[in-house]
Amino acid sequence: MDEVEKLYNEGKLLERAMDQPYMRINRQGRYYDCGSWVDEFEYLMNEGLNSLSTTLVIPGVGVKNYKNIGFLINSDLAECFHIAKTDSGSCGSVRLGDFSANKPDFDSISELANYIRETKETTMNEVNVNVKLDGIVGLFINKCTISDTLLKKIYIVRVLLKSLTGIIYPTYLYDWTLGKLEKIEITDELAEELANELDCQTVMCWPDRYDNPEYISLAPKGLTK
Repeated sequence: MDEVEKLYNEGKLLERAMDQPYMRINRQGRYYDCGSWVDEFEYLMNEGLNSLSTTLVIPGVGVKNYKNIGFLINSDLAECFHIAKTDSGSCGSVRLGDFSANKPDFDSISELANYIRETKETTMNEVNVNVKLDGIVGLFINKCTISDTLLKKIYIVRVLLKSLTGIIYPTYLYDWTLGKLEKIEITDELAEELANELDCQTVMCWPDRYDNPEYISLAPKGLTK
């Protein structure tokens, strides 16, 4: 059992839902844009992400999440300051002093985890956290909607984050119909297959800096784990 699976079994694994990479075209040609990923990981590597909205997932209970792709957080390494059993409509930032949300339901992650285990509640919960890079433990895609496209999209993200952070994040399938998490083994053969099936072979690392963008090859070099 690896770290992520252990956290999942202990009721300490949070999912942060994210936008999928999408293809764009400029004068240099076609490339994948992962702007939201770059923005969030730049914050993670520096002052940290503040007031982030996440969802706690529990083994055996099909807790729904917001989007089909994202990253995983160790709740022990995050400040979980607002914990609700449903979407709390949070907005704003505690750092800026304008955070607002519906009244929280619990004082701790363990209380929310016990509530989900006892009630088998599958409604998407919301946990607002402050977290830095050391709290990020992996990537996920939803198994119940998995397709070749989703697997290729998470491969693009792995390449981007390797360039940005130097870390190759382990990747998991989350089945919210069964409440099950399983690791995807990205072999050399699978990485090559995914790269070859992409619509283009480049991802932009700095999508908000069009005056000096960095284009990264999606060739599968050193990205298996």
